[in-house]
Amino acid sequence: MTSYFGSDDDYSALSILDLLTARDEFHLHLAHKANVVGTAVGRYRIRKDEPWPDPKRPAAASKPKGERTLQNSEVRPYSWPAILVFVSEWVNDHGFAPGSVALENFIPPAIYMSDGRKAPICVIKAERDDMRHPWEASYAFPTGLLGGGFPLMVEVQGQQHIASVGCVVTDGHRAYALTNRHVAGEAGAPVYSLTGNNVTPIGRSTDRQLTRRLFTDVYEGWPAKNVYVDLDAALIDIDDVNRWTTQIYGVGQIGKLADLSADNLSLRLVGCPVRAFGAASKDMRGEIAALFYRFKSVGGFEYVSDFLIGPRGDAQSLGTHPGDSGTVWLVDLPGGQPPLPLALQWGGQVFLGGAGAQGSTYALATALSTICASLEVDLVRDWNVDQPDYWGAVGHYGIANKAIGRLPDGPLKTLMQNNLANITLNIDQVTKKGTGGLSKAAFVPLADVPDLAWKLGPDNRGQPEHPNHFADMDRKLNPPLPEGATLLDICDDLANITVGVWTRYYDAVDQQHPDQEPDNRGLLPFRVWQIFDAMVYFVKRGEVENFVCAAGILSHYVGDACQPLHISYLFNGDPDRATKGQVRDSKTHQMKDVMISYGAGVHGAYEDDMIDYHVDKLWPGVDNALARKAAGVLPATGKAAAQAVVRLMKDTFAKIQPMDIVEAYKAESDASPKAAADVLWTAFGDRTIEAIADGSDCLARLWQGAWAAGDGANKIAALGAIPPHTLAGIYAQKTFLQSETLATIQRVLDTGNGGADGSAPHMPPHAAGSATGHRRLPSAHG
Repeated sequence: MTSYFGSDDDYSALSILDLLTARDEFHLHLAHKANVVGTAVGRYRIRKDEPWPDPKRPAAASKPKGERTLQNSEVRPYSWPAILVFVSEWVNDHGFAPGSVALENFIPPAIYMSDGRKAPICVIKAERDDMRHPWEASYAFPTGLLGGGFPLMVEVQGQQHIASVGCVVTDGHRAYALTNRHVAGEAGAPVYSLTGNNVTPIGRSTDRQLTRRLFTDVYEGWPAKNVYVDLDAALIDIDDVNRWTTQIYGVGQIGKLADLSADNLSLRLVGCPVRAFGAASKDMRGEIAALFYRFKSVGGFEYVSDFLIGPRGDAQSLGTHPGDSGTVWLVDLPGGQPPLPLALQWGGQVFLGGAGAQGSTYALATALSTICASLEVDLVRDWNVDQPDYWGAVGHYGIANKAIGRLPDGPLKTLMQNNLANITLNIDQVTKKGTGGLSKAAFVPLADVPDLAWKLGPDNRGQPEHPNHFADMDRKLNPPLPEGATLLDICDDLANITVGVWTRYYDAVDQQHPDQEPDNRGLLPFRVWQIFDAMVYFVKRGEVENFVCAAGILSHYVGDACQPLHISYLFNGDPDRATKGQVRDSKTHQMKDVMISYGAGVHGAYEDDMIDYHVDKLWPGVDNALARKAAGVLPATGKAAAQAVVRLMKDTFAKIQPMDIVEAYKAESDASPKAAADVLWTAFGDRTIEAIADGSDCLARLWQGAWAAGDGANKIAALGAIPPHTLAGIYAQKTFLQSETLATIQRVLDTGNGGADGSAPHMPPHAAGSATGHRRLPSAHG
C-alpha cells in the first residue's frame, strides 16, 4: 500500500557534495569499526552475477549474496550514488545477531544525515596486499627523445629510487619534468634516466615540491574535517630541452588538461575510461573506480587520494607497479582524439580478490590540475604550441604593447604607459614566452581577457562571447546578394557595415551550405563598435578605470582582425574539400562519419608554430614597419571604428590570402612542426609582420579617437597606474562590455554608449534566435 508519509529513497538525486557531507558526519563511526580499511565516494557496485533489472518481472525476494569485491562487482548504468566502505573481512548479516558483541561492527545500509537526507553505503571486501618492488619490472627504453612514461632514477641515502616521468610543464621561463616528490629527493640531487639500457643524466631535482594540502583548501566549500589531499609531486629541472618531447611514450600527442575543481567535479567521472604509460608497467588501461579514497589515518588526520583507478571492464588487473609512480593518467577519448591529462599517480595498492580469486593493483592519483595550480606551472602539450597563453602573447599582448608606443606624446600616452603592465607585457616577456600560468591568475592583463577570462576562466561568459572574435569575410555566395558575393565585396561600400546586411549575408551562407556547420555568425567589427562607444562614454564621465579596462580589452579584438585565419571561413582548412573520417559518438557509442577539412591543422601551424619559431624576428620587423607608416585618420564614432577595423581586415586579405596559407601548409603537413613553420615563415613572415604593424596602428588610432571624442584631456586628470584588482573587479562583471551575438548586438549599438549605462538589458541568446556563433577551434585562440 502506498505510504502517504515519508519519502522514497531517491538516491539518484544525491550529489558528490551530499555524499561527502554524509561521509564526513559519519566517518569516525565507520573508521572505528573493526574491519574498515578505507572509504570513498562513487556509485553502488553491483555483483557481476546479479541479473539486470527487468521491469516486466517483479523483484525477487532478497537472498544472501555473498561477499562483494572490486573484482566481482561493477558499476552499471543504473548504479546510484553511494559511499563505498572497504573492509578487510566480509561478515554476512547472520553474523550480527542481536545482542552479540559483533553487532557494534555492523555497517548499516545507509547513513542518515542530520538534515534528514539518506546516503546509501556499499560495502566492499578489499583485503590489501603489498606491491612488488619497482626493480622487478623491466625498464628497457629505446634511445632518442625523452618524455612522459620514461623512467627516472635518483639516489637517496645510498639507495636508488625509481619512478616515471609524468609530463613536461613550464613556469613560462624553464621547462620541467613532473614526477613524484618521494622519488625526486632533495633539491639539487642529480636525476637520471634509462635510454637504450644506458644510465643518462637528465637534470636535477628542484625545491618546488608538494606533499599534501588540506582538502578544504583544494575543494573550497566541500566538507572534510582534518583531511589532507595527498599530492606528492615535484619538478625536475631539465638540462637540455632539445632531448625532450612533450608526447607521452606509447600514447603520443596529448589533449588539453582536464581542469577539475569543486565547481565541475562530479560522480560522472566514476567509470570513466583512462589510460597511462608507466615506466614499470608500460601500457595501462583502466577506469575510475571511486573518488576521494581515504586510505590512512595518522595523528588525527585522514589522507585521501582524489582517484582510485582500477581495471577496466572484465580485465582482471590494472597491472600497475611501484615504478609507475609519477605517471600521468589520461581520459581515453573515442575516435582517436588526443587523451586528456587527468591525474598524477603517486602510489598504488593491491586488493585481493577474495575467496581465492585473483586480486588486482589499483592506482592512487591526484588531479593534475590541482598539482599544476599548486606548483604554478602549465602543462606543455607540444613544444612551442602551449595553447592557452602563447598566441595571446603575440597576437594580443604584442600588438597592445606596440600600440602604446605608437601613441603621440600627451596625457593619453602617459595614462597608457603607466598602465602598460595592466594592459599588456614588456616585449621581452612576449618574446621569451613569459606568459605561463596567466589563465589561472587572479588578474589577467587586459589584452587577453576575452580569451583567458571570458572564454576559459571562472568569469567565462559561454557561447555569446565566441562570435565576437571572428568574422568570415570571404565565403562566396552563388548567387550573390545585390551588395556582393562576399563580406569583403559587400563592405567595399562602408555603408553596408550594418547588422541587417550582415544577417542577410549569413542567412544566404546557411542556405547555400546547409551541410556545413551553421550559425558561424562572427561579428568582430560590431564588437569594436560597441567597445568604442563604451570608451567614449567612460571618458565623458571621467571614469578612468573603466576606460583603461575597455581600451585594454579592445586590443584583443583588433589583434584578431589582423590575422588572416581569424577572418576567413578557411580558419582551419578548406571545408569545401573535406574528406570523410569516423569517430565514436559519445552518446550512442556507435561510429559516425565526420568531415575533416582539407589542410586541417593550419590554424595552429600558422598562428602558433610559425610565430613561435620566429618570434625573435617578429618585433624588430614590426618596429621597422611602424616607423614607415604615416599617421592615419582617427575615428570619432563607433560606426567609424567598425569601418576602420573592416579596412584593417581588407588590408590583411590583400597582404595574405588564407587559401595560400592552407595550400602551403598542406604541402608540408607531413613535415615536423619546425620544418613546416620554416616554410610558412619564408612564404608569409614579412607579410605577417606588416599585418601586425597595421593592427598596432589601428588600435592606437581607436584609442586616440575615443579619447578625443570623449574630451579626455579635460575630463580625465588622473593618469596613474590603476590597481590590478580594481580592473579585475570590473572585467569580472558580465554586464561590463557584455557579450552579444549578431542577433542581439543591434539594441546595444542603438544606445550609443555600447550599453555601458545599462540601458540595453541582457537578452539570453536563445531568446534572440539561433545565431549563437558557436564555431571556433577547440582552443583558446581568440
